[in-house]
Amino acid sequence: MPKIKPFRGIHPGKNFAGKVVLNMENLSLSDAKLIRQKNPYSYVNMLVPKLDNHFLLGSKNELAYKKINENFEDFIDNGILVKDPEPSIYIYQINHEGYSQTGIWTTTSIDDYLNNEVKKHELTRADREQALINYLQQTGIDANPVLITYRAVPQIERILADTVQSKPDISYSKGNSEHNLWIINQKDVIDSIVFAFADLPATYIADGHHRAAAASLYGIQRRKLNLKHRGEEDYNFFTSVYMSTDQLRIYGFNRLIKDLKGLSVPDFLKKLELYFNITASEKVVVPENRHEFGVYLAKKWYLIRLKPEFLRSESPVEELDVSILQEYIFLRILNISDPRTDPSIDFMAGPLPINDLISKVDQNTFALAFILYPTSIDQLIRVAEEGEVMPPKSTWFEPKFDVGLLIHHIN
Repeated sequence: MPKIKPFRGIHPGKNFAGKVVLNMENLSLSDAKLIRQKNPYSYVNMLVPKLDNHFLLGSKNELAYKKINENFEDFIDNGILVKDPEPSIYIYQINHEGYSQTGIWTTTSIDDYLNNEVKKHELTRADREQALINYLQQTGIDANPVLITYRAVPQIERILADTVQSKPDISYSKGNSEHNLWIINQKDVIDSIVFAFADLPATYIADGHHRAAAASLYGIQRRKLNLKHRGEEDYNFFTSVYMSTDQLRIYGFNRLIKDLKGLSVPDFLKKLELYFNITASEKVVVPENRHEFGVYLAKKWYLIRLKPEFLRSESPVEELDVSILQEYIFLRILNISDPRTDPSIDFMAGPLPINDLISKVDQNTFALAFILYPTSIDQLIRVAEEGEVMPPKSTWFEPKFDVGLLIHHIN
């Protein structure tokens, strides 16, 4: 099924990994500049470069891309980054809070994305795609992998299990996480991995829809410009990490609402009772089952359960808790029709401390909060198989990858 290809990865040189890699989740411009000042080896130099001479000709973007390319070349020239001498496939493992996740880091054909061989479940935005395409056009740096999942198969699991018994080629610790990378350049092992992936019945994008879309659109552009296009050029592939479904961790996306749209607290609860069974609680409510929600309102917690007569099953999307919340509370009670654009709603990823969510309500920044039960991987797969689209902010997947650990460079 998926066509994967070994590549000559670029990764930190010996003893540089912990200094180079960068976590981009919630990275602000001010944070990036501060990291750059403190750590000259950080991958942030390939994202927010320092412009030494503001009087050079060219737009700010043109100068920034020029500096990124100079920084990238300097990192390679000085051994901060090293390019492997031959095409390889990589095994990546992260150990975090007693939990270990292992996957295969490779490149995936853009045709698999374009032909829906790698199935999608999320809409993408053209503006975000274009920003990523511009970066690829100007730098050729493909450093943030798409996370793809599949049902585990014995042959791939054996290769992973055998590999992680040996000493990793790159290892570093950051915060309370340990990261390991193994380089596989033996042809027989590479061939066995490629053949095993070709036999997979289906694969699914878990995280990184915009990156996959941008790489595919960029590849199409390059094909049109290359009269000698063969199909094996680097621009035909994007960096990706495959992890089986049992390796992923999925969290819910909790919701925050700024106001009750003129309703009093008793009136809101009365309307809520039309669709849900409500139980007051003396402690924080974290749902333990599907179709249950924790509600924090006026410094009180409630567990609400959707009444069975309102459960729809015409499509896998309608059964999702995020869809239920949208239909019966946000739309019918609070008149929020589009959570993508409505300024009265905000989202908080499940891994973040619930105390952060509570404080936003207690400080009157928001009127109420909803705690959601995580969407399951089986639900995601059903949505993808049906060719449907998940509502916005349905899932938060881990792991989130550090950029700069392994780079696919498109010449």
